[in-house]
Amino acid sequence: MNNDEIIFQPTLKQREFLSCPAREVLFGGSAGSGKTLSLLAGAMSQVENPLHRALLIRRTYLQLRDIVAFSHSLYRPLGGVFNKTERTWTFPSGSTIELGYLDSPEDRFNYQGRSFSYLGFDELTSLPADGEDANGEPVNVGYLYLISRLRSPEGSGLRHEIRATTNPGNVGHAWVKQRWGIADDGGPCERRDPKTGFRRVFIPARLEDNPALAATDYGRSLEALSLSDQKTLRLGLWNVYEGSYFSEWEPLLHVCNPFPVPNAWPMWRGADDGWSSEAAVLWFAHDKIHDCIYIVRELYRKKMTPEVMGGAVLEIDREFGADRHLDGVLDSASFVDIGTGSRAQQMNRMGCRWKEATKTPGSRIAGASMIHARLAIRNDGQPGLKIFRTCTNLVRTLPALPHSRTNPDDIDTDAEDHLVDALRYGLSRRSGGTYLVDLAGI
Repeated sequence: MNNDEIIFQPTLKQREFLSCPAREVLFGGSAGSGKTLSLLAGAMSQVENPLHRALLIRRTYLQLRDIVAFSHSLYRPLGGVFNKTERTWTFPSGSTIELGYLDSPEDRFNYQGRSFSYLGFDELTSLPADGEDANGEPVNVGYLYLISRLRSPEGSGLRHEIRATTNPGNVGHAWVKQRWGIADDGGPCERRDPKTGFRRVFIPARLEDNPALAATDYGRSLEALSLSDQKTLRLGLWNVYEGSYFSEWEPLLHVCNPFPVPNAWPMWRGADDGWSSEAAVLWFAHDKIHDCIYIVRELYRKKMTPEVMGGAVLEIDREFGADRHLDGVLDSASFVDIGTGSRAQQMNRMGCRWKEATKTPGSRIAGASMIHARLAIRNDGQPGLKIFRTCTNLVRTLPALPHSRTNPDDIDTDAEDHLVDALRYGLSRRSGGTYLVDLAGI
């Protein structure tokens, strides 16, 4: 074959990604590392098999445009014919590569009854965590559903592959980071699913791994980004977050080892109720001398009846001493009468002492402002909010929350924000040692 016939020459890093035998492989890191092209190349690796069916996914239909443009340069020289209406390439063997989107949980049903041998997800962190897998870990339900479509007839000779690319950041940062077990430095890593035994491999990629761009002006343009964006888009680090709402986050300062809470410290709770999504409860303790609020415990579980949730809350209360008589602030939706009284009333009859969180126009943004103020590093070099590292879900989700795409002053509600809502409800009860919600009547 002469050079004119070569349509794709993978870099060493792309070759590592394309040849990896693991079931789920994530290719990620800095911008400009050739991720999307690698995903497209992976989809065509079995096009000579007439039974090969590949599906390439972006979150929205509009975001597919870049993939379509890339695909023409790779697939047309192989004899592929593109059906614009069906967004599908068909090759001389009869194999196909389809382009699709997954903007909402309902979109997964567009692929009901379908079978694929290759699933490719471009910019995986653009998909929010809206469910959990069989291991109880957060995941995008559409991603998980499509994995169930990975199948082919017996004797087909096809490999079953799940391939994804991404940069750190965006609404799905936290669940993707956890699913692959990616360290903050963005180094290579591997996990094995405890249920299926399938391997998940993360292969980091940097701009330097792509000679076609490394020596161009593109690298210099990345150097001109903000410091946080340089860390994600230029260096491929996972300990800072592109577009993070709480940019003050510093794990070395905001996360601490657990310790016994002194009896003299006031304690209370904040909670965001839920059924199909997780109910989130946080336990607060206030060190008045240093004016630091500690988050010392969390409860994060879905599908709890009022009796189950109330019982779990009271059980944790007792861990801190029965004489504390803890109370708390719960989101207003829990106070809506469902025919047998509200969920909050049922829990209060058990002794939970919930008070309704005040919701007014702008209260969500005001609550987030309180979190900003507490996270801020003071003159003594310490923040006003610290979290026990045993509160793993809050530590995981708080720093990963991005700005809203429509209102930069707000959090993107597509992200996993239940515990952050519980945090702002709890902080609304107390500011500088003063109660903001009167709980005396409970």
